[in-house]
Amino acid sequence: MLATFWSVPLLGTVLVLAVVAVVLMMRTMSHRKPLSSEEREEMASSPMPPLQKRAWWGLLIGGGTFALIAYILFTRGAAEYWENDSLRLTVVAIFLGGMVMYTGVFLAGFAKMRMKGQLDERDRAILARSPNVQSAAVIMALAAWMISLTEMFHSEGAVPVVYLYLIFGSCILVTLIGQSLGVLLGYWIAARHGES
Repeated sequence: MLATFWSVPLLGTVLVLAVVAVVLMMRTMSHRKPLSSEEREEMASSPMPPLQKRAWWGLLIGGGTFALIAYILFTRGAAEYWENDSLRLTVVAIFLGGMVMYTGVFLAGFAKMRMKGQLDERDRAILARSPNVQSAAVIMALAAWMISLTEMFHSEGAVPVVYLYLIFGSCILVTLIGQSLGVLLGYWIAARHGES
């Protein structure tokens, strides 16, 4: 009972730290003078860059894959996932399908754009900074896993092996989502300040 009581504040603390990290990162990335209203309107009326479109698709695919797998695991449970071969293979198929779609839409599209020379300096700067968001997202995901698993299995003294697979898969998906979020955050900052 005590472990359950403390897990909510601990997870809340992790989420608050995540928000603080994002706010601090945004403040350090944008030391430039904000755009005027006319400049913002001009940027808003310009077409969305191809890299930004791919990042939106990557976020949709990665987030959708993560949400679908999370829904299955929350409704069926980790124990059933581990013991039921058809359920486990279904989750693995969803995971691999999401990875293949993400690779095809975002990563392969990005490589094609780079080969055709369609990336400008702003795109390259945004791509160079997107790993900051990826690493922060993975660290927060690992912190959430470690706190929740420690609290859930504190009395048993050991965490079931199934959670190792779930931690690995979730970190892969969070990495993909973090990459797309990093690109979108970079364009959002560029739209507010005229550069990345």
